[in-house]
Amino acid sequence: MTDKEKNRIVEIRWRIEREEKRSKLETKLNSILPKNSFEFLSFEESDSFQSKTDDWPNDKWKENLYFQTELEKAQLIENIIKSFLCLIKGSELYIFLMNYNFGLIKLSKEKLIDNWVELIEIDNDEIYLFNPKGTEFICIEKTEEFISERENEGRKWIYEMTFSNKKLKEKCESTTHNNV
Repeated sequence: MTDKEKNRIVEIRWRIEREEKRSKLETKLNSILPKNSFEFLSFEESDSFQSKTDDWPNDKWKENLYFQTELEKAQLIENIIKSFLCLIKGSELYIFLMNYNFGLIKLSKEKLIDNWVELIEIDNDEIYLFNPKGTEFICIEKTEEFISERENEGRKWIYEMTFSNKKLKEKCESTTHNNV
């Protein structure tokens, strides 16, 4: 078998895996969102868009590109999400669910605000929010972790938000009262 044939088999397997993940996720999304309130981007559109977005920060801790809070204080995360959404022109954004890593989903800002917690629960890890007209993103993760500078409190379930760059964090800070 030639390298070209091997690569083609790998591509076909990846496409099948992506289609299976999309199908499973669609069923779960339909359980929390009205039908026709979200749209899957094609694999090609997703790959093209994601290839142009910011990379994950090299050292989010050193660069202070994160925000953490207890699950009970979810409103703080929601306020930052709203600040991020204010930076997006138009009524929709793209989301990416880490455990359903087949591609991007187009969703209205309103549906995101109403369902971001459920989306994280569906993924059971983290979701990425993208500006369709930009390169920046925020990632929201539900994790059992120490809160930075409060390690003495022990591990607890928290939301941890990561900003793709300093400029984005500053913009979100300027439109929220969270002290992020």
